[in-house]
Amino acid sequence: MQHLSSLSDLGHEVARLRKAKGLTQKQLGELTGLGQSTLARFETGQVSEFGSRKLMRLLEVLGYELAVTPAQPLFTLEDALEQRRREAGGGATERAP
Repeated sequence: MQHLSSLSDLGHEVARLRKAKGLTQKQLGELTGLGQSTLARFETGQVSEFGSRKLMRLLEVLGYELAVTPAQPLFTLEDALEQRRREAGGGATERAP
């Protein structure tokens, strides 16, 4: 499963899925009720928002569904240093908040 973290990432993935299905933007637009220009802007990351109904319809036509997963915390420099201390046998130390 691919992790998409922005609307732009999602648009690019929809473009990839559309192409994999052998569809043009015009064809997908006709199947979903979206204009070709709207779809083009979405796929190229040129929209600041995109309605959930539009997105769900696109995914349905492409044969995909939306899945929600917990966000992975960022691995910080402090985390790396703590991991290095543990691996070196220094034991676990508490991190200050």
